[in-house]
Amino acid sequence: MKKDDFDIKKFLGKRQFNVQEQVARKKQGIKRFAQYWRQHDLPAPLMQLLASKNIDINTSILIEYDQDYPGRNTDEGIILTEEGKFFEFEADLDPDRTRLITLELWEDVSHRYEINGRKKGIGKTFGFLALEVLKELNNKEPEE
Repeated sequence: MKKDDFDIKKFLGKRQFNVQEQVARKKQGIKRFAQYWRQHDLPAPLMQLLASKNIDINTSILIEYDQDYPGRNTDEGIILTEEGKFFEFEADLDPDRTRLITLELWEDVSHRYEINGRKKGIGKTFGFLALEVLKELNNKEPEE
């Protein structure tokens, strides 16, 4: 286990976490989410949409993704590309998830994410951690 990996057994029952422990927990959450969606297929219309935007799902990671917000057939989320760009999307799919009905939103939201490895009071920012996870999952060493 790497120094940044989060050991759940060590923290069971603990109520307060120091900055390093909070960072480790946050990073582990990002990593688990990204790994899950690398192992499970997105609906075909989303895969086609990403391909049409020149985004390789195998070298990018989802950092947010929700399906079927109540009352809608919407898939929405944020993907981090290998180039380090964050894109937010909202796509309405048919009930069978086989056809894209409308693309409601496709926006570069990279400006929303601070990339800082040493921010006072919080340590590494979410954006920095997401990039670390991306590089690790792509078998590239993260920069410190």
